[in-house]
Amino acid sequence: MNKLFLLFIGSCFFTSCATGNTMVSPVFVGKNTNVILETDLLKQAPKKLGAEEKAVTLLNQLFNSDESNKSMVLVISNESDCDFTMDISGNNHYSLPVGARKSESIVVERGEYEMKSQVCQSQYKVYKTFSENTQLSIKYTVVNTSNAAKNTVASLQ
Repeated sequence: MNKLFLLFIGSCFFTSCATGNTMVSPVFVGKNTNVILETDLLKQAPKKLGAEEKAVTLLNQLFNSDESNKSMVLVISNESDCDFTMDISGNNHYSLPVGARKSESIVVERGEYEMKSQVCQSQYKVYKTFSENTQLSIKYTVVNTSNAAKNTVASLQ
């Protein structure tokens, strides 16, 4: 038992010496005798998150007053109870997932686009020309036309 303990301590010492600048420290988890090694490399500052980069890009675009700027911000508000992905096709192609009762935004090039999606099992397709920052609201409502539930009509606006 003592030999096993000394072998374990020696291997930890030699492992920490062999790694150079990286510090390795053993961590015991509960009653488990397995060893998890932590390194300082895992503790480095994280890179910018995608959401932060997206927010910076959107804000820069919103406040950009340059006349030669060919980009604009498109905000899609989903006022339905269903998630969908909006396909935006034109000179460039974009795909923007939008959650139920949420809004998403994207920076797109100015121009003519076909926008299509399936919202709550109803097709949505429209042709738009974007020349300035735009907000598009997608509403899906269920309308009862009489007392009978079989006469329910859904509309997509």
